[in-house]
Amino acid sequence: MQDSALILQQQVLQAYTEQESLSVVGGNSKCFYGNSSDAEIIKTTCHTGVLQYEPTELVITARAGTSLQEIEQTLAAKHQTLAFEPPHFSGEATLGGMIAAGLSGPARPYQASVQDAVLGCTILNGKGEVLRFGGKVMKNVAGYDVSRLMVGSLGCLGIILDVTMKVVPASAAEATFAFKVEHRQCPAFINELRHQGFPVSATCHNEGELLIRFSAGKDEIDNLNNSLDKNHSYIVARQLIGTDFWLHLKEHSSPFFMLEKEDPKLSLWRLSVSMDTVVSSLIDAETDFISEWGNCVYWFKSNKQPEVVFTAAQLIGGSASLFKSNNSTITNRFQPLSPVVANWHKQLKKAFDPAGILNRGKMYLEF
Repeated sequence: MQDSALILQQQVLQAYTEQESLSVVGGNSKCFYGNSSDAEIIKTTCHTGVLQYEPTELVITARAGTSLQEIEQTLAAKHQTLAFEPPHFSGEATLGGMIAAGLSGPARPYQASVQDAVLGCTILNGKGEVLRFGGKVMKNVAGYDVSRLMVGSLGCLGIILDVTMKVVPASAAEATFAFKVEHRQCPAFINELRHQGFPVSATCHNEGELLIRFSAGKDEIDNLNNSLDKNHSYIVARQLIGTDFWLHLKEHSSPFFMLEKEDPKLSLWRLSVSMDTVVSSLIDAETDFISEWGNCVYWFKSNKQPEVVFTAAQLIGGSASLFKSNNSTITNRFQPLSPVVANWHKQLKKAFDPAGILNRGKMYLEF
């Protein structure tokens, strides 16, 4: 085992022996996500490096503390990329933090999610044991796909040491068009485009327009205007030249995602719903919002109490999470779990971290 992994293991073993909590931190780029902690910090940024990269096999293995920027630059040199466009939120973002947060960008519904890309991982559990799961190829296996359980676990189940992921070839060309399509008509129009073979790779309804990114070969993108005119001339459309809209959407760097400090109760919420779900009980004409993923994800601002948002989300079959807030005292940031699912979570936590020392309360206070 590399020295840096041994250092991390010794920290976990000591904390387990002394029953002291640890706050697992990578580049700290997503410190706002989930509940805060005053526990002793254990940083994974000492554990870095690409272990193996096989461009012909579309597989990369790297240590968790490796910067996400380095991973993407390594892939770009071979004209490859991560299919799910993970947000960085800062230049310090790490591979392990990307897996732990489980956040995907605009391409997620049209290409893949973080979870889809994970083939295997090595972790430190709450007892300081090194556990390896998965491999370098897809396999049919019985039981839990444990490596994928790490995605979105916010470090509550274990400290990721290294990850093996699938990657994809980068698109040769892209183009973005803005269509005059009503918000409720977005899913039908997007589905029609995809059914007709248009290479949709991202969608977002913003300020009365449906923005769609198309990604494909250069010839196909060059001919996109003609194809759209032929099939959808009845819809007003304009091409956005040299746009960085998708980067700002992915990184939450546009003005929409900024919280006005004069409202101490204002929060940015993420709502996940099924396509065509009516969301007016949560998002009305006065609500500042955008939708992406074909209206399956809504970002909106509200100063409503979390209990109110969670109840309304549940009633429409959705799931809400408080992404960031001006009110740092809020501790219920994720949709409450049903008793059955909560019990599954508790049993998993007990199996991986019996003393409850890793990121205790980061996601749910009870574990």
